[in-house]
Amino acid sequence: MNKNKYILSGLLMKIFVVMAVFFVIHSCTDKFNEYNTDKTKLMAVGPKELAGLFNRSISEGCSWLTTDNYSRMSSTAANHFCGYIACGIYAYEENTMRTGWHNSGFKSMYTSSYPPLQSILEVSKSSNAAAYNVALIWKAHIFHQLTDIWGPIPYKDAGSGKETAAYESQKDVYYEIFEDLTNAVTALKAEVQKSPSLNVFGVGDLIYNGDVSKWIKFGNTLRLRLAVRISNIDPEKAKLEAEAAVVGPMMETNADDAYMDVKGGSNGGNGMPRMESFYQDVMTTSMESVLKGYNDPRMDEFFSPVADDPTFATFPIEIKSNVGGYHGITSGFEPGYMTYFKAHSKYGARFKNGNQLVTPVNILNSAETYFLKAEGAWRGWNMGGTAQSFYEKGIEISIKQWKGASFSPTTISNYVNGTTLPIAPGNYPINDPPMTDIPVKFSSDKTKQFEQIITQKWLALFPISIEAWADRRRTRLPKIYAKKYSVNPNVNPAIGQIVTRLPFVDDEKAAQPEEIKKAIILLGGPDLESTPLWWDVNKNGN
Repeated sequence: MNKNKYILSGLLMKIFVVMAVFFVIHSCTDKFNEYNTDKTKLMAVGPKELAGLFNRSISEGCSWLTTDNYSRMSSTAANHFCGYIACGIYAYEENTMRTGWHNSGFKSMYTSSYPPLQSILEVSKSSNAAAYNVALIWKAHIFHQLTDIWGPIPYKDAGSGKETAAYESQKDVYYEIFEDLTNAVTALKAEVQKSPSLNVFGVGDLIYNGDVSKWIKFGNTLRLRLAVRISNIDPEKAKLEAEAAVVGPMMETNADDAYMDVKGGSNGGNGMPRMESFYQDVMTTSMESVLKGYNDPRMDEFFSPVADDPTFATFPIEIKSNVGGYHGITSGFEPGYMTYFKAHSKYGARFKNGNQLVTPVNILNSAETYFLKAEGAWRGWNMGGTAQSFYEKGIEISIKQWKGASFSPTTISNYVNGTTLPIAPGNYPINDPPMTDIPVKFSSDKTKQFEQIITQKWLALFPISIEAWADRRRTRLPKIYAKKYSVNPNVNPAIGQIVTRLPFVDDEKAAQPEEIKKAIILLGGPDLESTPLWWDVNKNGN
């Protein structure tokens, strides 16, 4: 067996699990002292080790959002692909692909997050239904992100111990995830019915502190997310899964929001403050146009006013005037404009450098539930309400997520019923027009309704850029400004092309080349960053 394979054999899996447990013990001694045994001996994995394993799996499963991999998989990829930020590592703003960094992102899921999770699944399958099915929901979350970035991936064969880990089509992976989520939620509902306060993993659960009822809501919301994702390519299956998911219970209040506790993890905490310290991520003109045009109360949470700097002295007056205000930079700006990068808005105060171990990591938020239901109702599915009611509730929940439960109801109502439009961002010397022409107030025009739902969902998803990028590829909304410049011959913004996936990673190409050949066939196009995924029915370019 090729020792570089990311899809681990049974023996390597067992060795890694022991190492993972030891790592958690070492890094979380205040929480897992009971696991401290002689480190010179191999430790059998039993029920009492499950909390430590789950801690490790969650921490590593969020690595794309922590200091370990944030720059590799978020800042230099999803964050600017979805239109939230422009990247200060300029090569990436030009659509350069650094495959070594993507190797790291792929590897972190298959060799760091999944092995301890698989151990939980193996140990608990016949003896601990709660642990098994919560783990199954977390597995669905990990793997749906993988397939939504690369397309075909190993799913059933992950960690199987087989010499070759078979890649499966994205459709097959989605169907298997739907089955796993259905089974997990059904089983957990039965367990909670027997024991309403059921807790599993306890403090080892960095998201819900072991509350099984919250994981049921997470599972149903994730199922609805994936149902909506396939609505253009597989509408019957999408409707079936969506209507089953909303039977619930769902994530509906900010108390249900899923955040990772950065103090108990192993990856250095939230990665956004690290990018803030690097001055690597700044607001885009797409964000500026919408947030300013709508007078959005979340703007000062997402971003900060431009701070003065001595280096601005020689800047054109149009750039120097940014100081003290909120200003975005043009996506795909010309190389010479990098000089002015610092004269644009960084992240908001909660993401300031130093808050790596203070600000929790956003994973899945309740506001998304309402926008998913809004789209489902817009499509004619039975979501239990109207598209407008869910749209407006999603906005309310999102604003309260950022501003607090007691935030002014009048301000929220004024925002929901606002008729102002996105503004021209004034990005010297380009001077783009407004990003779009829709207000917040729900339209009577069905086409505009859809754009409103997706645009407000885009804002509510911030800063979960991996999901926002997936939605952007699926819908080509919101109408973010196209990048002005690209050195990548496979992605030409001038003809409407965008990055639709990441190419298969180099180490997998070396480890199992025949499987990658099969994966490319399953992909249905060349292994390029411009090849659409299965659920993306849009033509990529004119």
